[in-house]
Amino acid sequence: MTPRSYRDMIVRAVAAPDGQLLDLLAAQLADAERAKEILQAKGYRPDGRSASAVARLVPDALMAGQAYAKSCA
Repeated sequence: MTPRSYRDMIVRAVAAPDGQLLDLLAAQLADAERAKEILQAKGYRPDGRSASAVARLVPDALMAGQAYAKSCA
């Protein structure tokens, strides 16, 4: 989705009477921030990069598992 799409979704969520969408968006934002903190704690420093750019630095789980298996052999 584009930033504009997210903006429109947020505007609709704020205007909605039940607040369910706003609660969902707030939970997703909190989870994204927590994921960023975890990446930083593991040494993936953003250095001005976006969260998705930092996430791209993380090796695939399959590759990491194979490397671990080789180190234990």
